[in-house]
Amino acid sequence: MLRLLLISSLFALFLACSSSDDADALKEWFNSQGLATSYGKDSVEIEISVKNIALGFDNSVYMVSSYAALGNANGTEHLLYFGLDVLGSLPPVWKLRTDNAFYAEFPGSSKPDELTATIYWLREPQFLNDSLWLNYLSKFEFPNGFEDSAKIDLEWKAGEGHFSVPLPEKLLEFGKTEPPDTLRLLVGMRLESDNPVVRIAPPTIWDIRNLLRVAQKTNKPDDCSTCLHAGVRESLLVTFEMKDKEKMADKTVVFAQLIFPKQDDAADNSELGLPVPVYVYVKSGLDDYRIDTVNVKNDGHPNLVFWENGDSLRLQVTRNLRNYTATVYLPDTLDITLRLGFPMLDPKSLYFYNFASSPEKVFAERPAYARYDFSAIKAGETAKLRLWLADYGDKK
Repeated sequence: MLRLLLISSLFALFLACSSSDDADALKEWFNSQGLATSYGKDSVEIEISVKNIALGFDNSVYMVSSYAALGNANGTEHLLYFGLDVLGSLPPVWKLRTDNAFYAEFPGSSKPDELTATIYWLREPQFLNDSLWLNYLSKFEFPNGFEDSAKIDLEWKAGEGHFSVPLPEKLLEFGKTEPPDTLRLLVGMRLESDNPVVRIAPPTIWDIRNLLRVAQKTNKPDDCSTCLHAGVRESLLVTFEMKDKEKMADKTVVFAQLIFPKQDDAADNSELGLPVPVYVYVKSGLDDYRIDTVNVKNDGHPNLVFWENGDSLRLQVTRNLRNYTATVYLPDTLDITLRLGFPMLDPKSLYFYNFASSPEKVFAERPAYARYDFSAIKAGETAKLRLWLADYGDKK
């Protein structure tokens, strides 16, 4: 977009300072390159209808790297799986260190003094590499596949910065019955209470002796087919039927917004109560996510949910529409992918041009577990596409 505006400005300057022949030659070159010679300020609204909605779940099980979550909130439950190669007896107590980056970033987030959890275990029949192990966990029927379980209390050690996890006696005895060097264990852990979600730093062998690896698994008990959960690796795939596509033929899309009603996003659907951005993805990556000199404090922003920002979502889909109009024959449908991002920190104090280029820290480094329902874009219902278009040459 910046390139097109720059070239257009240079073209206008050249017209002002050149002869008619030179101007005609440059105009002809612009047309040959498929570039507009001028841009209009008025937008065009096109009605589109939703043809199909599908929930895409990228990966519900993944290796713990920079942080882990344990607990459940807003329709998602986060479990931890520990793979151990046991040499001799099991350690009677584990340590789960809290993710200090998260609690420093969100000082209001509390670490309960004591949590009730259930710990599960089974013998792993064979050693699997990480990829096969994750695949095994993704198909694992929790909690039926475990051999045994027991309730335990996780005690917060404030002065030491970790939760103390005493292993149940049944599990300790279980380890003693196996011959040395032969026991590989899979241990699962889940919290028994709703809210809060506890953030944990990646465990090491200093925290859990004989630890090989740790995975996190996310379960979604609800069956909402139009819901997205922030902090979960999922997406919503939406196909729109284009009704007035002839209005876009032979045009350059300068800017494009997808507009549909905003659902009631009550604060109790957002774990931290902070605004969460809605991102639009295309095949080549993230679509434009630009705020053109907006004072967020006074005006809000239409791409945010869980914040007082009007009754509609106006998602920026410029790249998507440019790809659409660049085809020789305009397709009958337009596909977009929606995701929820990390929460936005203190939006009422920020003033900036672009989320991506702002010198201030705009987004949190950790997710907030929120649930947003996109049922306003049900199949068969209409939405609006607002476009700022550019004509070419004499067509302007």
